[in-house]
Amino acid sequence: MAFLKRLIIPLFALVLTACPYGTGDYEFEYQTIVTESPVNLEGINSPYDDYNSALPYPAARIGIFFSSNRSSAGHDFDIIFREMDLSYHVKDDVLDVHYVEPGDFSSFEDILLTLISSADDQLGPFFFFGPMERSYFFYSDNQNGDYDIRFTHHLKSGFGSYGADEVLHGPDTLKALTTDKDELYPTIMEDQSALFFCSNRENEVFNIYSSPLPEADSLHQFFTSTETVDPDLNAILSSNYDDKCPFINKDILVFTSNREGGQGGFDLYYSLLEDGSWSDPVNFGPEINTEYDEYRPIVFSFSDFNTLMIFSSDRPGGQGGFDLYMVQADGHIQ
Repeated sequence: MAFLKRLIIPLFALVLTACPYGTGDYEFEYQTIVTESPVNLEGINSPYDDYNSALPYPAARIGIFFSSNRSSAGHDFDIIFREMDLSYHVKDDVLDVHYVEPGDFSSFEDILLTLISSADDQLGPFFFFGPMERSYFFYSDNQNGDYDIRFTHHLKSGFGSYGADEVLHGPDTLKALTTDKDELYPTIMEDQSALFFCSNRENEVFNIYSSPLPEADSLHQFFTSTETVDPDLNAILSSNYDDKCPFINKDILVFTSNREGGQGGFDLYYSLLEDGSWSDPVNFGPEINTEYDEYRPIVFSFSDFNTLMIFSSDRPGGQGGFDLYMVQADGHIQ
């Protein structure tokens, strides 16, 4: 199980609807109310492992991609697609998740899932709306015996379309960062100056690394280059233990670690960007972390909520294995 916990990395794109309902009378049946205590996203979880989500565009309704081993009854991880709505109701001061029954996908979801489908574990999704004409979808798989970062790319003009102009390319390997060890969980700074990821390339423990990115007009060339680069070990974020799953949203970086001083197992930590450097990591504390494993956090903004966080955990009370949870994290950040 320890090996599984180190490697599990799901991917998931969330459907959000920015609907701050007014103060008038209306009838609405809440499904999952999101508070400052983590709540189980029961409408998309299963008795198997569901985790490691990614939100391509956290506004309006969008799809949610995530990794799950439900299709193989607990063996292999695939990326699957679900939908859900997030809405804030002013009248009751309620942030609610509403689940959408699985249905027909657009051609984009169909093509993407077909393109990356394989017998390998697929983990750690990340969407990057590039600075030029292309957008990227990153993830990792173990087709070569270790985890490598892979990606698809497409023209922005074709995203979400139903016509023949929608073309997805790949998957390709991010060879610039590939070694014979594991590379996982890519994430990119808001100013697009650096790509962060985690790897066990040194000392058999996972640390957090970063690699500078070139100017916008050379970015695609970097992603498709066959020449390797030497990334920088981030000594502030890394420790002598496993530090994994970095995710950046604006000036906050969240990750998971089994370092000493936590609640037990893997805990969630955050670091703030201050004067161009990341601050010393802070544990989210016992209100979010448990003696079990908390894994692969992502953060995003919605309505007046600056830091909503989705993560996975194998804590008791879920549907089985790792489940996805959501929490209002603003009050947990100092």
